Parts: sequence; C-alpha cells; structure tokens
Amino acid sequence: MKFADQMAIKLLAHAVNQLGTATTEALCATPDRRMVRLMVERVKGDLDSFLEHYEAVEPADEKQG
Repeated sequence: MKFADQMAIKLLAHAVNQLGTATTEALCATPDRRMVRLMVERVKGDLDSFLEHYEAVEPADEKQG
C-alpha cells in the first residue's frame, strides 16, 4: 500500500472517530449544538478529502497494490 493510501485511510479513521464524538455530544441531555455542527462539518471535509483521493486512483494503480 502506498504511503498516500495509508494517510487517506488514517484520515478516514479520524473522521469515523470524530463522528462518534459528535454523536456522543448530540446524545447528551443538553448537547452543545454548535459544537456538534462544527464536528460534523469537519467530518464532511475529511470525508470529501478521502473521496477525492480515491477517485483519483487509476485502475492500473489498484492492481499493483
């Protein structure tokens, strides 16, 4: 696996972790809606970056790995 692919996977893992944190905050008795929204927006950005990387991968690159 290429280094760039490894970094993209780490970005995806971080996004999943942040989404879990946002979910936990949203489930609180008195959630900070501003905080939840900011965390979800950050996750959206991370997921967009991840998808951009994977859309750029050519089929020939996938066969090598």
